[in-house]
Amino acid sequence: MSTTDNNIDTEAADEKCCASCGIAEVDDIKLKNCDACDLVRYCSDSCQEDHRPNHEAICKKRAAELRDELLFEQPESSYLGDCPICCLPLSLDSKKSVSYFCCSKLVCKGCTTAHMMRQLDEKRIPKCPFCRHLCGESKENSERRRKERFEANDPFALREVGRKHFGDRDYDRAFEYLAKAADLGDVAAQFFLSLMYRGGLGVEKDEKMELYYLEEAAIGGDPIARCSLACHEGMNGRLDRAVKHWIIAAKLGHGDSVQKLKEMYQSGYVSKEDFASALRGHQAAVDATKSAQRDLAEKRLPPRKVDDIKLKNCDDCDLVRYCSDKCQEDHRPNHEAICKERAAELRDELLFRQPESSHFGDCPICCLPLSLDERKSVSYFCCSKVICGGCMCANMMRECSEKLNPSCPFCRQLYSKSKEESDRRKKKRCEANDPFALREVGRKHFRDGDYERAFEHFTKAAKLGDAEAQSFLSLLYREGLGVEKDEKMELYYLEEAAISGDPSTRYSLACHEGMNGRLDRAVKHFIIAAKLGHDDSIQSLKEMYKSGDVIKEDFASALRGHQAAVDATKSPQREAAEKFMTPS
Repeated sequence: MSTTDNNIDTEAADEKCCASCGIAEVDDIKLKNCDACDLVRYCSDSCQEDHRPNHEAICKKRAAELRDELLFEQPESSYLGDCPICCLPLSLDSKKSVSYFCCSKLVCKGCTTAHMMRQLDEKRIPKCPFCRHLCGESKENSERRRKERFEANDPFALREVGRKHFGDRDYDRAFEYLAKAADLGDVAAQFFLSLMYRGGLGVEKDEKMELYYLEEAAIGGDPIARCSLACHEGMNGRLDRAVKHWIIAAKLGHGDSVQKLKEMYQSGYVSKEDFASALRGHQAAVDATKSAQRDLAEKRLPPRKVDDIKLKNCDDCDLVRYCSDKCQEDHRPNHEAICKERAAELRDELLFRQPESSHFGDCPICCLPLSLDERKSVSYFCCSKVICGGCMCANMMRECSEKLNPSCPFCRQLYSKSKEESDRRKKKRCEANDPFALREVGRKHFRDGDYERAFEHFTKAAKLGDAEAQSFLSLLYREGLGVEKDEKMELYYLEEAAISGDPSTRYSLACHEGMNGRLDRAVKHFIIAAKLGHDDSIQSLKEMYKSGDVIKEDFASALRGHQAAVDATKSPQREAAEKFMTPS
């Protein structure tokens, strides 16, 4: 659209004229604003339709700007609001407040306990602390009262009935009630609808509608919905928007968002000022929910019977909780699809998180990162440590000058005098389930061609978190050595090793993703490996940058990270050791 069209739209709005036909607003002609952008006005639906081709682009742009202004505005409080009795903000912890169906109110534990203690002292009949309605009605009267409230379109009642149907797996009726409550502005109902659209429960899967209801819930002050939005933005590479969401949620008192910001701050994606501001806001939000009365209530209120029932999270997705394995098994058919989707999201979050260092870690003596070049470090079986060449050489020089017997630079144990003694020490460490020893014994069996025993030892070491053993297992599964070929298991162990910080396996994963056309994932892997100091990954990124598959900013960031990782492994002592050990 031309600049002239924009000027015409603006002038039409300023002069209170129809943007299409130009007619001015008079007593008998009323103009109405464009619903989406509020930039122009029309005298009729016909004029609005005629003007749409000229106005559509700027209208969509302005509508998106208005939506973002609304979305990223800091709510005054969470969607739970204040306790209607003490007027203090309610805690995000649902265990610290009580819902009352009689008046559709959420009352804090402090007020509930104070009211209960007063009733006990005065020997009164239990009543609601807010509306004074009698508690403990018959089930028939209670159901009748609930029905009256949701027939009166009370959003709280509609949402609670919807949640009941959701728990009973009657997703069609749950969707019906939750949709009504959401239309009336109930934030919790909007969040439930986003879950139903994501999992296709009672309605067809629809990512657009899922995000719409997540945004509506976030605008309404739900920090959990906002945290979910932040994760979605982060997974799609929009880290600036993700950070904004986490900051807003943190300032509402959401603990998980603070943890996410901490990780992002450590990775350099959040400025010091923003992180400090979020921490202050989070602490202020948490402190605002505290009072002497509430603290006293937590101490005095006897534990409820439900405390005897411990719920455990679903191992894969953490979205739902179960009281027993039987309940989890019964719920599996309804939960399986959404569980797999969320599990894949969580796996990717873990997989594409930048490790702080490579799997080699730091030298235990000088505490500097170990080089990826294995020739620049030495493994010691006596204490299962990898020592840098600098410390090893310094120890050797000291022993020569003081005429001491050769010993380990870390644990000071004398070197084995015979092969039998060495084997005995190795066996002792393997029996103690030392992952280093198990892996090294596995490597020996691998070199000797005894792949079955190699697989046995590598599996034990991998279960104990040894990244190199995980890398070896991926190789065994790929080649079918000591075990049947299995591409799924090969990739699983490649991912496990990559998560543990092994840049070589991450490089292999990147090549696999690239071969399968998933270049965006390949680039992410190459960048992470490059920032761990992996040279081959830098070369691959260089080639992809030349072909236009990597943007300039990402390539520059990878180069800086690679150089920083390489420089961190250098020291004068290590350089002196290299000169000393290199033959002239």
